[in-house]
Amino acid sequence: MSQKADTFEIILGRVEHINASHFNCLSFAKASDMVNGINVRLSNMAGGYPFSFGGVTWHDSETLYLCGEFSDSSDEHRAIQEEMHRQTSGFAAKRFVKNKYKRFIRSDFSTFRIQWMLYVVWQKCKDNADFAKMLLQLPNDAIIIEDTTIQHCDTKEVWGCTNFELAARRAEVKKETIKQAKADYPNISKAALKRLVNSETCKVNGIGTFVGQNNLGKILMICRDCLIQGVEPPIDYALLESKDIHIMGKRLTFPTNNTPMSNLHIVA
Repeated sequence: MSQKADTFEIILGRVEHINASHFNCLSFAKASDMVNGINVRLSNMAGGYPFSFGGVTWHDSETLYLCGEFSDSSDEHRAIQEEMHRQTSGFAAKRFVKNKYKRFIRSDFSTFRIQWMLYVVWQKCKDNADFAKMLLQLPNDAIIIEDTTIQHCDTKEVWGCTNFELAARRAEVKKETIKQAKADYPNISKAALKRLVNSETCKVNGIGTFVGQNNLGKILMICRDCLIQGVEPPIDYALLESKDIHIMGKRLTFPTNNTPMSNLHIVA
């Protein structure tokens, strides 16, 4: 998304520099993050939005996405997928299964991971009405950003953006909130304190510059715009078809028409 007058172009795979003081940036880092007092639950890890795909119910989009990393036709990959699917959350699938089998990840996964993520998130949009409704309730001018500043993985600026100035200010607010809360409510529980800190830090916005490809944020915006327009996302089906992707023992087939990725626009 590069600035052109008051318009952003949503172009997957491109590094962006998004000035948070100039644009309406809606950033999220975890499933519990609040925006204007609303728990938006945009993270792939967020539960509560189960969806059906390939005859299987998925707890979250993260688990199905991770299965794409182990998606050749081998029995070994199918066993890994089934182990992932048995986990209670995408977080567990990533931590306890993916990390155990990293050496078996498809060597070509990086060549189709962005289109695979777009495809996976769109499946959730189509099959879970609550998730689609939540996306449609977001402001049309909001630039959705996954804030990966505090993450340590090597793809943090592929899927999201870093904003160290915002992170520093939120860290200050966290300390201030904890200090004041303990002074005002000496017996406050850990859970209540955590909720209060989350609520107060999420109010801090409009600071710094988000830097990164932000592909998950862009994918969410593409899906939101397609839901509004009543059209399918411009998924590169020819690419996905060429990758011989197997999920839970079935080879996926994709539409033969290949719609090239066009530039979608968001007016700020």
